[in-house]
Amino acid sequence: MVLAELSLAIAAVKGVGELIDSAKSVAEVASSLDSALNLSDRAKKTAPVKTKGKTEKQIEQQLEKYNNTDGESTNLGAIVQEVTDAKTLKHELYRMGTKLDIKFGRGTWDKILEIRAKRLAKQKQLEQDHRDKLKELQEERKRFWLEMLKVIGLLATLTVFAIWLLQYY
Repeated sequence: MVLAELSLAIAAVKGVGELIDSAKSVAEVASSLDSALNLSDRAKKTAPVKTKGKTEKQIEQQLEKYNNTDGESTNLGAIVQEVTDAKTLKHELYRMGTKLDIKFGRGTWDKILEIRAKRLAKQKQLEQDHRDKLKELQEERKRFWLEMLKVIGLLATLTVFAIWLLQYY
C-alpha cells in the first residue's frame, strides 16, 4: 500500500514539474500541485494494517512473542523500495519547488508550503472545535435527560403518594 502511494505521488510530482515548464502562471498548475501535495502527504502517513484471516490470526498468536513488525513487510526488497521511493519523492518535491522558484521568483515554493501549512492547521483546528462543540452538545443533552428523568421520577413519586393518601383518608 505504501509503495503504491509513493509511486503515485512521485508520478504526480513529476507531472506537475512538466506542467510548470509550460505554465504562464502558478494558477494554471494549482489543482495539479494540490493533488500532488495531497498524495505526497498521504504517502508519508503510515498505511493501516489490513485485516487478517482466521489462519493468519492463529499463526500470529503462536508467533506473537517473536513478531514486532505490526504488519510491515520484513522483505529486504520491499524495505529498499520503500526507502528509495521516499527519497525519490523528497527529491522530486525539491526539484518541483526549484522549478517554481526559477519560473515565478525566489521564495514562491516556500510561500506556497507556508500558506498550505497554515490552512491545514486552521482546518485541523476547525475540525477540533467542531468535535468539541459536538461533545459539549452531547453532554448538555445528557444533562437535560437526566434532569427530565429526575422530574419524571419526582412526579411518579408524588402521584403514588397522592394515590396512597386518597386510599386511606
